[in-house]
Amino acid sequence: ATTEIYTLSLHDALPIYYYREHTVLCRYELTMKDPVDAELLQQACDEARPLAGYFFQKVVWEKREAHLAPNDAPFRVRIGHVQPHIPEDTDDYQLACSCEGNQIFFDWFHFLADGRGGSQLMTLVLKLYCNLRYGTAFACEPLVSDPPYDIEDILARYPESQVENDMQKEVTQTSEAKPRLVRVRLDKQSLLDAALPLGVKPFSALMALFCKAGREYFGRDDLRYNYSTDARDAMGTPKALFNCVASFQRRLPLTADAPLAEVAVGVDTDLKANLAPEKKIFRIAEQMGWVYRVYQQKASLSIKKRIFQMGEYISGFPADFWVSYLGDPFRPSSPELTRYIEDFQTWVPADGASIGLEATSLHGVITLCIKNKVPRPGFAEALRDAFEAEGIRVLEAVELGEDLT
Repeated sequence: ATTEIYTLSLHDALPIYYYREHTVLCRYELTMKDPVDAELLQQACDEARPLAGYFFQKVVWEKREAHLAPNDAPFRVRIGHVQPHIPEDTDDYQLACSCEGNQIFFDWFHFLADGRGGSQLMTLVLKLYCNLRYGTAFACEPLVSDPPYDIEDILARYPESQVENDMQKEVTQTSEAKPRLVRVRLDKQSLLDAALPLGVKPFSALMALFCKAGREYFGRDDLRYNYSTDARDAMGTPKALFNCVASFQRRLPLTADAPLAEVAVGVDTDLKANLAPEKKIFRIAEQMGWVYRVYQQKASLSIKKRIFQMGEYISGFPADFWVSYLGDPFRPSSPELTRYIEDFQTWVPADGASIGLEATSLHGVITLCIKNKVPRPGFAEALRDAFEAEGIRVLEAVELGEDLT
């Protein structure tokens, strides 16, 4: 049943991740308040397996087609912090779990799940681990996913989404140097205090300040940013474990003296308009239509990769910033569980952008984990200056060096 349910999902979502030049691996990095017991973590993963069958699968290729199938190999908790190559180092699993000292690392191939899907597995494993480690009594219910959406039906509903690529469209030239890690931590309440008088979402204030900092850092008055939205509500798949994200882009001209209120309100207006269900569905059609057309071609994977990359590039979607706001990293939210967790970070490649940023919230702190492919330092300080100019308390702004994963 699992294979049948997720065959169509792989047809719809998998190719985009195999057509891209770089593998998109996501990482959740937790710091527990006590040293991690690797044997108990292994036991927790073993107990999670029958409760989360969707995640413990492998990709099976049959000629040019692929589907997910149950993986019968043992799932091994690894020791150390180095991110493994998935699936080459993981016995064909599309995820990995490892630990070192007080830290636990969850890694997965992005086509398998987006942040909210991955959070559900992480939360389940952590509850099982705490039950074993601390004698807690967290309820651990099976993770049940909705069936995948029908991309053919969506394309039939929105044929106007499939316009030809405009070869004359302006394309942002992204930086592609070795990513450098930057981490910024903000006092959450001070961000809320800055956003409230403006009547905007905290994310809109964050995005506006990223761009104001980016204007100084890039030395340009014209920036483009992409951001992701959860499309589960629009797609009628509220329990989706698979990737269900609609991404949008906006061009933002800036001047040196542009007030935060003006910039943030513009960002917020665009964001709220794109949260409408029809906008999300239409965007899914735009995103997946090109993937589906390439997938249908009777050509080798190497040829499909070249066709896909050309089409994605001339679509004009590359940007200066790619931003995702996960917020509370636990699904469902569990204040009791966070008592055992000291810190949470999430790291995702800057896919299709010069700078990729993930934002999460824990213990009253907003943590921004940034992968920056621009080959010069100074972004952490640019962000600090932009936030502090608006009264937002910066707890940390550090350049961590090159990405070693």
